[in-house]
Order: sequence, then C-alpha cells, then structure tokens
Amino acid sequence: MERTLRQRIKTIKEIKNQHGMSIPQIQDIVADHGGYVSPRTMYDIFADGSEEKNFHYQSIAPIYEALIDVYGDDYTSDDVIALKQMLKERNRQIDDLLVQLESKQEEFEKRLSIYDERRKAYERSISLLEKQLDQLDRLLFDRDRMLQQLLDAYLQCDGAMPPMAGNQTNA
Repeated sequence: MERTLRQRIKTIKEIKNQHGMSIPQIQDIVADHGGYVSPRTMYDIFADGSEEKNFHYQSIAPIYEALIDVYGDDYTSDDVIALKQMLKERNRQIDDLLVQLESKQEEFEKRLSIYDERRKAYERSISLLEKQLDQLDRLLFDRDRMLQQLLDAYLQCDGAMPPMAGNQTNA
C-alpha cells in the first residue's frame, strides 16, 4: 500500500506541475468533488521529498480522485480503468478492515466483560475473607478476654481451688 501511496503522490505532483496549478486551486478542485484535505496536509503532500513520508490513505485519496477526474484525459483509458479498479479494491480492503476492526472490538468488549465479572467475583471473595478474618479476630479477642478473666479469678483466690460441691465434708 505504501508503494501505491507513493505512486499516487508522484502522480498528483505531476498533474500539478503539468498544469501549473497552485495548492489553493487544488483545494478548490477537491472541494468541488466533495472532498476535503486540510491546508497543512496539502502543503505537506506537495512538499519536496513527500513521497518518502507516511501519509494516511484518507489524506491522499480525495486529492487523487479529484485530479484524476478533472485531468484524467492526460492518461490512457486503460490507466483510468486500472486506477478505478485499484480504487475499488482499496475501498473493499478498507471495508474488510473496518469489519475486522468491529469484530476485534466486539471480541475486546466480550473479554473485558469476562474480566470485569472475574474482578467483581474476586472482590466479593476478598470482602468475604476480610469479614471472616474480622470475625476470627473478635473470637480470638473474646477467648483472650475470657482466659484473662479466668486467670484473674484464679489469682484472686490465691491459687486455691474453690471447693467442689461433691467434696464438702461435714465436721
């Protein structure tokens, strides 16, 4: 595709030079054909050495189509037919790429949805584990408190065992 774009840039430069056209004149021709290319891009395309730069197809196509339509008689009908066929092929390729892009977008959104569901499940699991840890901390705290109370009660009795109901002697 780069080779085709470079060739198109050379072609539109040749047309410009052959007919002694200015860039504003070319902009008018493009506008008359329903297209638009920004003035900055237009100047970049017609600058020296621009054949080696990377331009988007959408930047060159309106200029190329308009100039070929207006000045196409300088070319043989075979050239025009070949160019029209190439343009149709490029448009078909663009349509195919757009379909692929939409498919990739749908696949991406599906995966994103799956990952979002997994993330939410992990967050719920983490929340549940945090609640369980809090409950365990409370139980351990209660156990420690009860052990402390038991130890305090034992120490208050000076280590003496409280009398058992079954071991009481009548003197």
